[in-house]
Amino acid sequence: KRISSNHCIMSGLIPVYDADVLREIHELPTFLPPDENEETIRSILYVAGIITVVQCCIYAVVKSWKNSPKGQELSVDTMKISYQLTNLLVNFTLGVVGIYFQSRIPWRESITNKIAGYEHAMILAIGQIGYQIWALPIGLLFVGEAKEMLLHHVAVIGVASVSAFLRCGFRYYVPYFYGVIE
Repeated sequence: KRISSNHCIMSGLIPVYDADVLREIHELPTFLPPDENEETIRSILYVAGIITVVQCCIYAVVKSWKNSPKGQELSVDTMKISYQLTNLLVNFTLGVVGIYFQSRIPWRESITNKIAGYEHAMILAIGQIGYQIWALPIGLLFVGEAKEMLLHHVAVIGVASVSAFLRCGFRYYVPYFYGVIE
């Protein structure tokens, strides 16, 4: 749903915005409707569950390969290998989806649509939160990830939650930041 047209006038290097545009943005409710947020939470849990199933399958394949005569020379932990392969698969998927969405975003868009529009791009925020919810306990309990990486997982959950749950979620930029750069 489109909210308004672009009211940004560039004055040298300092943008000057129409007060009506700012008023329109500030009059919007803070959160998306509760039923949408409930569906978002459900989708996040589905994503985390699917990634868990994928990692279990990868773990079984790596474990069976590691028990073969050729794989016994491998000294790296089976869980860490399955974790890294799952990360590779999820990052690749998020990257491809991000490139797809990014290639379809118009270059010229109103400031209000950049801030409060593009709810269809929320799928990448949902994917990122589900991914981080999966990665946090696995990284902490089974792989022994560094504190910095664990903090990264928590930070991504926080940042992606803005795009997933708030009306002004800046979803215009989601395909690039949650997808392409993966």
